[in-house]
Amino acid sequence: MANDDGTDWAGYYAWSAGREPRPLLLAACEELGAGRGRLAIDLGCGEGTDALELLARGWSVLAVDAESAGLAVLRARIPPAAAGAVRVLCASFAEADLPSAHLIHAGFSLPFCAPREFPAVWARIRRALAPGGVFAGQLFGTHDTWADDPDMTFYARHQVEVLLDGLDLLRLEETERDGHAFSGPKHWHTFDILARKPLIKRPPAPAPR
Repeated sequence: MANDDGTDWAGYYAWSAGREPRPLLLAACEELGAGRGRLAIDLGCGEGTDALELLARGWSVLAVDAESAGLAVLRARIPPAAAGAVRVLCASFAEADLPSAHLIHAGFSLPFCAPREFPAVWARIRRALAPGGVFAGQLFGTHDTWADDPDMTFYARHQVEVLLDGLDLLRLEETERDGHAFSGPKHWHTFDILARKPLIKRPPAPAPR
């Protein structure tokens, strides 16, 4: 199955089948502890490996992806006992309504948001993140092989730092390496981001008279 731009999503999901949950997601889970029914959003969930890991850790999950091929795989993999704890939404990031969540994960997915849509999507993510909640995900840098694609979003480090202003940075790691993607050899330029939304500070109590 290929979408309108020719991307072979069925082939991609077969190529990535059997991967482990993303390390950055696991780091976010360690920061926040057991889900205990709290809501996690998996943006660009694909075939559902990370969403299923969240379910196994006791989170309620909103799994969002614009590609129906991946969501079909995810639905088939949801354990019957966890079916009531997950909602699967077929929508683009620009279309998705994001409720308040304690964990928002976007594993290598946000760069595929068009530049004209990214500012509004990022603002929506920041609003949806509950106080004390954690964002975990990647952005692509300007040295990435795909950086000349006008339909994808890329940032220099100082721009990433501006996007994260006001959040408590738990991790911001910039990496450049030669490797592979489903499409073939690729130079990766990525930012791994783990950031916490500060807790709302209560105003000081009035002094006794």
